[in-house]
Amino acid sequence: MPLTDPTFVGQVASVTGAVVRVRLREDMPSTLVMISGESYRVGQIGGFFRVPLGYTNLYAVCTQVGADAAPPGSAEQEFGVVLETDSRPRLSGYRWMTIVLFGEGLGGDFERGVGQYPTVGDEVHLVTNDDLKVIYGWSKEERGTISVGQIAAASGISADLSVPGLVSRHSAVIGSTGAGKSNLVTVLLETVSDGSLPNARAIVIDPHGEYATALGDQARVFRIRPNEAVGEKPLWVPFWALPFFELQELTLGGLQPNHEAAIRDKVLDMKLEAAKNLNIPPLPETLTADSPVPFSIKQLWYELDKFERLTFKTSGNQRKADANDPEEAGDAVQLKSARYPAASPYNQPPYKNSRKRNIERQLDLMRSRLKDARFSFLFTPGGGLEPTVEGTVQSDLDSLLRDWVGHDRPITIFDVSGLPSEVLPTIVGTMLRVVYDMLFWAQDLPIGGRQQPLLVVIDEAHRFVPEGGETSAHRTLSRIAKEGRKYGAGLMLVTQRPSEIDSAVLSQCGSLLALRLTNSADRTKVAAAAPDDLGGLIEQLPSLRTGEGIFLGEVMPIPSRVRVRKARQKPVGDDPKLPEAWQTAPRPDGQLYSQALANWRSQSASANINSNRSTGRKAPDA
Repeated sequence: MPLTDPTFVGQVASVTGAVVRVRLREDMPSTLVMISGESYRVGQIGGFFRVPLGYTNLYAVCTQVGADAAPPGSAEQEFGVVLETDSRPRLSGYRWMTIVLFGEGLGGDFERGVGQYPTVGDEVHLVTNDDLKVIYGWSKEERGTISVGQIAAASGISADLSVPGLVSRHSAVIGSTGAGKSNLVTVLLETVSDGSLPNARAIVIDPHGEYATALGDQARVFRIRPNEAVGEKPLWVPFWALPFFELQELTLGGLQPNHEAAIRDKVLDMKLEAAKNLNIPPLPETLTADSPVPFSIKQLWYELDKFERLTFKTSGNQRKADANDPEEAGDAVQLKSARYPAASPYNQPPYKNSRKRNIERQLDLMRSRLKDARFSFLFTPGGGLEPTVEGTVQSDLDSLLRDWVGHDRPITIFDVSGLPSEVLPTIVGTMLRVVYDMLFWAQDLPIGGRQQPLLVVIDEAHRFVPEGGETSAHRTLSRIAKEGRKYGAGLMLVTQRPSEIDSAVLSQCGSLLALRLTNSADRTKVAAAAPDDLGGLIEQLPSLRTGEGIFLGEVMPIPSRVRVRKARQKPVGDDPKLPEAWQTAPRPDGQLYSQALANWRSQSASANINSNRSTGRKAPDA
């Protein structure tokens, strides 16, 4: 190919592995080149270049540009010839750039990685839109790609993401506030649910209640106070699905090891007895206190409380037959304590229980939690999930999972904005564990994760998998990140603070969808976890435009700068309309603050608290 080819920009000067230093043409009057009516800039960071080697083209990305510091006329310059010879003031020395090889093409086929390397003197050319179609043309031959926008470095090249790379290999969407994370997630979910993937299945943990309005009829929404007029469902999480330790921490708090062991044994006994009432009773030897078997937590409280209040007629070997009769019978359903004759302070009857655990304070906390209306979704769930005193239920976890992920819509949104903040990680962890365990044990069935994979999207992920955390959500998400690929469960973490996310979980993400990120600590964390940076692309993050991102890893054939399209329906968390809201909107009536106060007290953001159209959004933390 003659050196007058308009795409020719320079020659290879040195090669160090995949890093190639290029000396730019001396006779190139400008870095703006016109080719077939399209303009291209030479030396743009992140720009693509081509190195022809016979029938093969090597492709590279620009990571650095500069000019040698030697003055004109110096014989000690790297290439021995002065670039500038006229009197016009220009940069001294040779202009150069550093490119990093990332793939090679033969004909119309592109393959990631290089099998050969250039040598000194080989030509370097601009990559035109035709060349980019070769690089990004993989998606045209692949099934299961989704488009989220366009490649920023080219016109008309669709940014197509690999669905297997997005789901099976895990991913992270990161970016500062206002960079466009919610829009990107909405675009991804819109594309997944547009009908091209009819068996798609995804669940979204939504701490701010912002995605329900954006996804419309493509999603089934669950929240604490549902808007049933638009088809939302109540969110119920039965307490008996929690492992024993998490249930104990939630209801009783900390206990002495011997008391914890005794209560664990008590719970196991209750589950063993209640398991006999299940449609398919499990083998007793397979049950533990952690097994998701229904039992009456009110009956547990009643019996633990009764044991603390019990008094005896004798002080020696206190047997059950020697216990005093209650002066007033309690009621487990009403959480009413039984009243016994008070123990005498002297060595005479009635005697106190010598095996008393002294956990009255913990039992008061447990009773308070069971009666707290904020926890009714957990301790008194509807849908037939609340056990009777005998431990029987009308519905089991199979019907709950059928409602959660077995419906006919591709997306399930769990609006957890109405959950008490102190138990949010525990409840979210329990929900995900129930879903994941069900798919794990159904792996040989059509509903299993291997037959119908599941994508789990976690918004505000730094709240659920913080560095050094030890919560139910942290344990469950860590498990999905490490082993979910084998069982058809993919993870997408969405966060504005990647520096606060557990490093082990973030490192499992095979793809990073990085929007504008200005914090240096966050960029350092991202650079350490980046699956494929090609040298310095992370440094571009502070300068990205809103809605623009660098996509790294399994989702695209090469690391790319992508301009994400606008979602068809904006999520609630989108920016308010300014300056229109200040310029043209009428001044609101001051009497509405009374309504706002009523909404706050009722934990509802609805405009009419007397209607059933409550959104159930939780007020922001103080």
